[in-house]
Amino acid sequence: MSDCKRIIIDFNADWRFLKLTQAGGLSALPVERPDFDDSEWESVNLPHTWNSVDGADGREGVDEGGEHYYRGLGGYRKSFTIPAELENKRIFIEFMGANTVTDVCINGDFVGRHEGGYAAFRFDLTDFVRFGAENQICVKVNSAPTDYIPPITDQGDFTKMGGIYRDVRLVAVSDLHFDLLDFGSSGVYITPENISTSSADIHILAKLKNDSAADKVVHLSSEILDADGRLVGASEGPAIIPAGKSAKYNTSISLKNPHLWNGIFDPYLYTVKLTLSDADGGQLDEITERFGVRTYRVDPENGFFLNGCYYDLHGVNYHQDSYENGWAMTDSQRERDYKMMRDLGCTVARMAHYQHAKYEYDLCDRLGICVWTELGIVNKMSADDKTKKIADGFADSAKQQLRELIRQNYNHPSVIIWGTSNELFQMSDEIFELYRELNALAKSEDKSRLISFADSQFWGRFMELPGDIVGYNRYFGWYIDGAEGAFGRWLDDYRKKESRPIGVTEYGGGGAVSQHKDNIIWKNDIDSCGPRHPENYQSALHEEIWRQFAERPYLWGKFVWCMFDFASDGREEGDTKGQNDKGLCTRERVPKDAYFFYKSVWNPAPMLHLTEKRFAERPSPVPAVKAYSNAERVELFVDGVSHGFGARNGTVFTWKNIKIKIGGKSIIRVAATFADGNILEDSAEWSGI
Repeated sequence: MSDCKRIIIDFNADWRFLKLTQAGGLSALPVERPDFDDSEWESVNLPHTWNSVDGADGREGVDEGGEHYYRGLGGYRKSFTIPAELENKRIFIEFMGANTVTDVCINGDFVGRHEGGYAAFRFDLTDFVRFGAENQICVKVNSAPTDYIPPITDQGDFTKMGGIYRDVRLVAVSDLHFDLLDFGSSGVYITPENISTSSADIHILAKLKNDSAADKVVHLSSEILDADGRLVGASEGPAIIPAGKSAKYNTSISLKNPHLWNGIFDPYLYTVKLTLSDADGGQLDEITERFGVRTYRVDPENGFFLNGCYYDLHGVNYHQDSYENGWAMTDSQRERDYKMMRDLGCTVARMAHYQHAKYEYDLCDRLGICVWTELGIVNKMSADDKTKKIADGFADSAKQQLRELIRQNYNHPSVIIWGTSNELFQMSDEIFELYRELNALAKSEDKSRLISFADSQFWGRFMELPGDIVGYNRYFGWYIDGAEGAFGRWLDDYRKKESRPIGVTEYGGGGAVSQHKDNIIWKNDIDSCGPRHPENYQSALHEEIWRQFAERPYLWGKFVWCMFDFASDGREEGDTKGQNDKGLCTRERVPKDAYFFYKSVWNPAPMLHLTEKRFAERPSPVPAVKAYSNAERVELFVDGVSHGFGARNGTVFTWKNIKIKIGGKSIIRVAATFADGNILEDSAEWSGI
């Protein structure tokens, strides 16, 4: 007997990189040749993107490929050696994400191509590598816009950063292994069924691959471990895998008294350990997958229910983007971002507008944050607005991306909704039919989850697009006049026209932390696509909208656009260039006042926040001093003198016409006492003018 476990090799370090621009005549360089001299290329480690700077510097950064930042070809090269003792293994390379078209060559030979910028993918390198000797890999990544890979052309209000922007690793396995070429999935699919408080049936589908030249009989052991590592269920059995083929193995394990995955209150996870052995008992391959047991449903009158109980879905939209390195994010940066979401009180996140990194879904499983995750169809399916004809290859690309999205994230209990598009605004018979096909494909891939789409049209055949539930993207108070109660009235009206449960998948407005003004009037003082984005208007907008949402229990979910300002290179608005500034926090992760408003509403932990601290020089008297708190009462002090308890509206406390020193600084302090006797204070210095 021999131990043949899979071996994982980190492949991120010591690459050479060069932008292979058409303008520089570099695209024709023979970079695939093993003897090509790359000594003058930049030394990089992965993850890496070539748009971390020019992807967020505004409109003057026009470069080859369009959209004010470089969208084109980049080359990566690396020398590596695979130990001779792995010669009996099959060697796969795994890319967790590269945007958009990726070609891989080993030692001058073409290995394969992947099209699509957001999913993981693998290639089998076994027949191309030399064991115990130096190998040369060349990876060419092309982020140039296309008319057939979603999102097409320049669609999507975000910078599409090019490069190998997620981790890469090598995977060494025996000839008999879990299928590594099943659309980038683990090859294992876990489906809890017949769930009750006393039992659940855990169905396991394992896809197996035999890369040997002979039919093989294998043995598969399946073990379910609880969160403490204790064995709580098991099964085992044989499988026959034909030579050079794949096979499916199905089993079901009864789980007694299942501990439910219950969102932020109790995100309990089990582990399935699958062990593949040969006829003599020698281990061939092993996989562990985490999963959760939960039920959920959406009621058109009363919203979202998790495990039979009402569960308020409120949260944010989130783009993969950091101020430090753009799309080439680290896991520690993802940890930071999602912990900020939990601190805010989010129960749900919408991963916009494409498949995100696996680590994000893992985080949401562990933190209890429900997830809407979606396909990269944004705005258009056709590059031709006149004919609306879909380009050759678009349908296949969209279906591939949808299969990758679902298969790679099937086992995550946090995922509750597969989204099929965002703000589609083209319609034709061909587009509608493809949409029906995508919905049917999602249903065939996963019968256990809801399918939806985010709509911004609200008329005609857009309201007939297939989906179990619908989400509306609507910006009252920003792109549309936000007269008092307007959003709520609009929702009530459209609810009468839509038979399916409705939610709000985007709402909000811009906020520039350097801009403030008293007595803001939308019509006169807000330039939604220009420079006037005062931070205190953003927070007031969210206060008003949330009051309307809270009065409408039929909304199955509410998603702020968005958690953080993010790179959108064509924008020049508020006080930033190359960014969408609708975040509750800046791109540098500095919370804006609106962040603290939602924290006061969503997070029950005692909190107090004095707003407009950055509005340091202002007219006196101040028309309104405002604080957010989940305390019963908040008291205001100016230069040590009490101005009494604020007028309360939910978690918003205000004091009118407060005088501060003119030509000097006043100390503004608020204090809140909580039921447990704890006192919180917050303060600022303002100068009257």
